[in-house]
Amino acid sequence: TCCPYSLLGLFALILSGKCSYSPEPDQRRTLPPGWVSLGRADPEEELSLTFALRQQNLERLSELVQAVSDPNSPQYGKYLTLENVADLVRPSPLTLHTVQKWLLAAGAQKCHSVITQDFLTCWLSIRQAELLLPGAEFHHYVGGPTETHVVRSPHPYQLPQALAPHVDFVGGLHRFPPTSSLRQRPEPQVTGTVGLHLGVTPSVIRKRYNLTSQDVGSGTSNNSQACAQFLEQYFHDSDLAQFMRLFGGNFAHQASVTRVVGQQGRGRAGIEASLDVQYLMSAGANISTWVYSSPGRHEGQEPFLQWLILLSNESALPHVHTVSYGDEEDSLSSAYIQRVNTELMKAAARGLTLLFASGDSGAGCWSVSGRHQFRPTFPASSPYVTTVGGTSFQEPFLITNEIVDYISGGGFSNVFPRPSYQVHVFMSSATSWNADLHCSICRFLLFSVYSLSPGTNH
Repeated sequence: TCCPYSLLGLFALILSGKCSYSPEPDQRRTLPPGWVSLGRADPEEELSLTFALRQQNLERLSELVQAVSDPNSPQYGKYLTLENVADLVRPSPLTLHTVQKWLLAAGAQKCHSVITQDFLTCWLSIRQAELLLPGAEFHHYVGGPTETHVVRSPHPYQLPQALAPHVDFVGGLHRFPPTSSLRQRPEPQVTGTVGLHLGVTPSVIRKRYNLTSQDVGSGTSNNSQACAQFLEQYFHDSDLAQFMRLFGGNFAHQASVTRVVGQQGRGRAGIEASLDVQYLMSAGANISTWVYSSPGRHEGQEPFLQWLILLSNESALPHVHTVSYGDEEDSLSSAYIQRVNTELMKAAARGLTLLFASGDSGAGCWSVSGRHQFRPTFPASSPYVTTVGGTSFQEPFLITNEIVDYISGGGFSNVFPRPSYQVHVFMSSATSWNADLHCSICRFLLFSVYSLSPGTNH
């Protein structure tokens, strides 16, 4: 072992800098395009950090997910409650005691946990955080389309080796908010075509999928759906009501969101957040709709991580969630990816269907040491979510057959092996799931590989 320790001596180890380790040595820390540093943060400024505590019984959790999701299993459909999940994965008493004593010794204030007790979010001064996490050096940054401000460390952080069995990672240090998944598309190369095209409105979607006036929800609260919005992306009730007046005339619908979980800001409405809510409530018409708002308003927060924490703290919530969010899989640390994957597995055990956008970079082909590789998007690459790609009409001015849109991602992974339940049109021997194929076939694969999750309710 590195060093014997007691709880009283743990903080002394922090100050000495000895016997430490890096929980996320493979986390990318390069500054994303469009972001600039504004300099060092004030030592007395307060910072919010999230500590992911080591969970228990993850193999058993995986077995239960398979059992409740397999139609051939006697446990099929017998989903776990949040309290059941908490009893299964709750960190050990030693982990809870050790981490709490460590944070208390460092001066952490206002620490908040969740029902599953596997996350702790605490407030510290920058000075305290840099003492607590040797190597970290906090700077202010600004970037993104909305000029978002964040506090991050360009240098890796360390933890005392004694915490290695107890802490998976610390959130709020390295990962920058990804930009919106809405990107400007090139104009389609259609020659000799004239006419007026008003876009894919709700009536177009409902006609294409044969949804009649009878294909709507009952309007009762026991049938619900949800979407998530991040990074100061908000919808406005007045915009939603106007949208439904314009496009909801031929089907029963609800003109307002039933519940907002989190903080709904008063800034300008975001295009992505507005589209998510409006089209979810048009296709899933007359169904009670929740919006999870994780704006990441405090500069140290990671909005997607905050959304996962909200899920771990809600016993009663919609069974279907749709999320337009993703990061390049290779930009994230192994510790972070594996832990987030566990959070998605917890949701599957509860019978939650999580629909993630597959990304809009196609196969994301790039070259590493002269070899062309796929570049998947996470969490779309997780085996515990349903990855949804994009399509377009074969004839752009008519409601006709669809083709996979060329910018749509594929839901594949370079981290997770393909599970047996996942749709895979190719023969397994023909291609490798951990794809290392020449980019000439990248786009072809997009037509055939999509990720389907266990825990699906419909």
